[in-house]
Amino acid sequence: MDPRRLGLLGGESSGKTTLAMGLADALPAFVAEEYLRDFVRDFGRVPTLADQEGIFLTQQMTVSTVERAAEYADTPWVIADPLPLMTAVYSIVYFEDDSLLAAGIADASTYDAVLWCAPDFAWVNDEGVRDSVEHRDQADNVIAENIAPVLPLIHVSGTPLERVTSSLEALKHWQPRARLDSPGVRQGDTRGARGRGRPGQ
Repeated sequence: MDPRRLGLLGGESSGKTTLAMGLADALPAFVAEEYLRDFVRDFGRVPTLADQEGIFLTQQMTVSTVERAAEYADTPWVIADPLPLMTAVYSIVYFEDDSLLAAGIADASTYDAVLWCAPDFAWVNDEGVRDSVEHRDQADNVIAENIAPVLPLIHVSGTPLERVTSSLEALKHWQPRARLDSPGVRQGDTRGARGRGRPGQ
């Protein structure tokens, strides 16, 4: 049986990986990790605009590879941490370039559900990968203005435990484009890596 796919959105230090690890235990799921981190480590620099499409495509391939591994292992879920769509978000934040946005939204629309992590975590520095709380807030604004109006999202906030608990509850009842009013979870405003699976980590 094909695994279901869950994508994560949110700016830097918004709790995406913490949520992915919690959900990987609970669902269970394999996690497709962020290729951007490998890019910065391997090339010793942050991406330029010319790198963005390649990062986007590599993140897509990472998810596909982990999906095949999950199918082989009979693991029911794959979590994209993050969605390839986040590369399009970062292109807008850092380069004012929206050329990847349509492709990113089209890709994200093929997922069973998308979780949007609120920027209510204390910002934690990660040199070479994270820049500032202002950049995190800009990414969140891009999601709110350009993605939430056209893509059904489950908005998660609160402590790590609250996020996992409310996400699991939402996923029980989630149907794309249906309004959710579960405590701790709201659907996005309708107006608007290393490619390895982490089973049970």
